[in-house]
Amino acid sequence: MDAHQPAEPGVPIWYVGHHLPTPKNAINGHTLRTEVATGYDMITTHITNVNFRTRVEQSISSARAENKIHFHIESLDAAEVNLHPGDHISQVIAFTSSWIDLDSDDSLVAHVSRQVLIHELEYAAFCGASNVVIAGPKRRTNVAQYAQVISAALTTGAYMQLLIHLPMAEEEGSVANAGETYDEFAVWDVWNTIRTVCKYNSRVSLTLQIPAKLPSAHLVNRWFAEPVRVLFIPSFTFCPNAKGYPVFSKLHQALLTRYMKLRPTPYVLVSDTHLTPPPPAPAGSGSPQKLRYEPLGYLVYLRHLQKNQPPPTTVEKFGAGYQDYLQAPLQPLADNLESITYEVFEKDPVKYDQYEKAIKLALDARDTKDNIIVAVTGAGRGPLVSRALRAAKASGRSINLFAVEKNPNAYVHLLRHNRDTWNGQVVVIKSDMRSWNPPFKVDIIISELLGSFGDNELSPECLDGVQRVLNPNGGISIPASYSAHYTPIMAPKIYADISSRKNDPDAPETPYVVMLQAIEILAENEYIHRAWDFHHPLPENTMSDAAALGGGLIGLGDGGNDHNMRNSRATFKVPRRGVVHGLAGYFESVLFGDIELSTRPDTIDAKSKDMISWFPIFFPLKTPIHLPDNSEVEVTIWRETSERKVWYEWSVQAFIKGGGGQRCRLGIADLHSSKKNGCLM
Repeated sequence: MDAHQPAEPGVPIWYVGHHLPTPKNAINGHTLRTEVATGYDMITTHITNVNFRTRVEQSISSARAENKIHFHIESLDAAEVNLHPGDHISQVIAFTSSWIDLDSDDSLVAHVSRQVLIHELEYAAFCGASNVVIAGPKRRTNVAQYAQVISAALTTGAYMQLLIHLPMAEEEGSVANAGETYDEFAVWDVWNTIRTVCKYNSRVSLTLQIPAKLPSAHLVNRWFAEPVRVLFIPSFTFCPNAKGYPVFSKLHQALLTRYMKLRPTPYVLVSDTHLTPPPPAPAGSGSPQKLRYEPLGYLVYLRHLQKNQPPPTTVEKFGAGYQDYLQAPLQPLADNLESITYEVFEKDPVKYDQYEKAIKLALDARDTKDNIIVAVTGAGRGPLVSRALRAAKASGRSINLFAVEKNPNAYVHLLRHNRDTWNGQVVVIKSDMRSWNPPFKVDIIISELLGSFGDNELSPECLDGVQRVLNPNGGISIPASYSAHYTPIMAPKIYADISSRKNDPDAPETPYVVMLQAIEILAENEYIHRAWDFHHPLPENTMSDAAALGGGLIGLGDGGNDHNMRNSRATFKVPRRGVVHGLAGYFESVLFGDIELSTRPDTIDAKSKDMISWFPIFFPLKTPIHLPDNSEVEVTIWRETSERKVWYEWSVQAFIKGGGGQRCRLGIADLHSSKKNGCLM
């Protein structure tokens, strides 16, 4: 599908297709070439035609006349299909028959519909169709019945995506089911039932129909978290510009831009381009004129939007390919990192700019200007060493600089760097910082040991171990403190990924580093709770007690790290129903003075805008918890430690308040523990 992709650098790739009116004749390579010549990348077709429908309806009539409850529909024949194998099939999205009624109250119709669906899917799979769109349920009441058929259909075509076609919301005033009140989230409820019955199978995704009037921002955000594979855009979704040509409203433009940043990028299908636009809206409605009848105008406008997308942000450029991609956290103490890993960190100018500011501020705070002893502990390939030298020059201070690194391979790199770049200004030490024992005290210790949850890469344990070399009279640690933060989120794509890892029984209890994208923060006002803090240097009495038990040293004694245990409990109000799939974790850090870092989505722009060194951390749930409107989620999380390991445990419960304010538990997740994959000291 590369016929119309832009050659200009920086222009995103969009696949735009044409949803053809139900053709009377079978489509073929010529049909596709005709559409491609006009600028489309793909076309659609219904798998079967009116001949098949006629045969099925006649069979149902005959069965009723004979009082048959069940009967068998024979497979398709050549006169009943619109689809055939061929080279063109990779650029065709197939649609099952819209008259199929899987959730019918009529058991005969439901039984026949199931057979029809399977016949069409099997034939589409034979033809090589990789994407098949299935119309969603026709009513709210029998969704489980519909979902059970979709689940059974997953045995057909092992590589075929089943795309459930749903609107974003029911239109107000036109509820499909008599007697039911309008509910903006009702369609999402339908989808949630379908994917839950199908056990989050990655082959079941969405064709989402975009309306002319968008629903609330809350519902738009909800759909953004779901696996949308196709954006279905009828011509009536467009509005006329001053000259009558079809365009999007500002809200629709923003919606499309947001969706097209997802990975994989959804396909765009334009439909009803052959229809004459409706008459102009009433006077004063803000839409003074009628759309021109320009069948290609919709495509021209979409290509215009494609070429005029805002350039990707720094974070988007860096994160390309990492969206919702799960990575195990680093084990910097247990493992020696490779050069490419260090290189990824070093691409973040924001973090190192903040560190340089903090180092200069710390140097400025020293009473003396000469012979200030500075140590970069865990120096890696040396980016903080370079920043310390620059900060010293900017502050007019004379420093004695040490670079301490346990990784023997990074140590070699530091020696070469000192020779070729730093002009021998640095003393390079090959040592674990916890066992480094210089004959002097250090005035400023600088480290970049922070993890996605702040303390998850053992920064507390490492800085405890090196604190004994810090000058007790005004010695400074950079960072001075850091805190862990969390909130419950809906993350169906991530949950599906973890659930699919059948060969890894520990997958549901492993915290993952992940660039969160297709997620929704469920808490009211997107509240994120501050769990706990660590401060450096520690008070002398705390260090003395820990040292007596072996704390902070390699080879801890029992209880020697107990002062670094933490726990937190928080209750989150959830105004709109949803599903908790896990916890998103973030951190904030004070480097020195007013220089800070943050990965929290609500404070990162104020404290460290465009910082890319850390993605959030995700604590999964083995079994998602479904929440009704106006419920509460209670989260408890622990930072645990043994003689040689640090790990997390977490528990999630859901509640709703009943009559008289009584709290009723809706569900509780297992106690999760990452002890088996804990961070080794």
